[in-house]
Amino acid sequence: MRPRLGIVPAVFLGAAGCTFRPWTPSVSVAYWAEDVPPARATKVPTSEELGRAWQVPASLPWSRYAKPTLIASAAEMQGSATLPDVHALEVVARADAAAARVAKVGLPPGSLWLVDLRGAASCAFGARLSRDAASPVAPVVTFNNWPAAEAVVPAEESLAGLIAFAPKLPPPDATQAHPVFLLDSWRLAYRFDDPGPDVFDNRYMLMPGDLPDVETLRAQRIDRVLYVVEDLDDTEIEEDDLNRSFRAWQSAGISIFLVDLRFLKELESWDHASFTVQLGRQRLWVRDRYTLVDDPAFYLRARAGFGLYWGYPFIARGFVPGYYAHPGRGGGYPGGGG
Repeated sequence: MRPRLGIVPAVFLGAAGCTFRPWTPSVSVAYWAEDVPPARATKVPTSEELGRAWQVPASLPWSRYAKPTLIASAAEMQGSATLPDVHALEVVARADAAAARVAKVGLPPGSLWLVDLRGAASCAFGARLSRDAASPVAPVVTFNNWPAAEAVVPAEESLAGLIAFAPKLPPPDATQAHPVFLLDSWRLAYRFDDPGPDVFDNRYMLMPGDLPDVETLRAQRIDRVLYVVEDLDDTEIEEDDLNRSFRAWQSAGISIFLVDLRFLKELESWDHASFTVQLGRQRLWVRDRYTLVDDPAFYLRARAGFGLYWGYPFIARGFVPGYYAHPGRGGGYPGGGG
């Protein structure tokens, strides 16, 4: 069982001075969520087989946002590995039940879904929704890191989720499907801890280029974003690496709603009246704030992982500004799609 690092942070030192640290999904998963479940022997498909199981058809505009990094790690396991038993996670069962309810009620048109749960639960949500929904669902995998024995976050749990829960993909020539982006809330966990020199820092960020821009959303007639977290009792705001994208969407008139698994499990309908009543109180007003993306101390603490030895922006070969991670093992270039 992976030990938890650090202690619950009380404050956050940013450019504006000392402020209370908002609770984001990665903070919550690091300090309040279930432990990584015990491991068991698992049959692992080839990376090609796993890629085919999750790859959104190229005919859809959402396909270019899928990340192959974690899927590629299956190649090193040569058919078998000891991976966490993700079926034992309560949040996986809750995610499955919430997705089944959404599928039964029906997906609202004009909506982009961002499911920011721990990776295995996001996989369970996307797989169930795609199998049960009456209309095609495009589950977009954004997991952009690599598992390792001595690593900061349990990427092997997300890999186990990809193996355990198989989605139903849209037809190869599909031109329309509900976009459901699957995020791993472990990706920025333990942000105030120094991993130490012998720990592989496999955390990563999703930069604006890793998510659809305003023009893409408008072209697909997307006017609302449903941001799904595990529990609103433990999460009050969007993850730090999403702030810039969320602000751009909001400025363009795209509404963002913060919902949790309990809310989705209790859905009644998506008709206009229900939408107004049920989602009205879930509106997320995104503000410009000092985030982990802006914090040079974070990259310095990461050292030989997330930020290598420098901890300052690295720009190369036309990629957007980002922070260099171990090539192929830490997500590659955060702004360049790994």
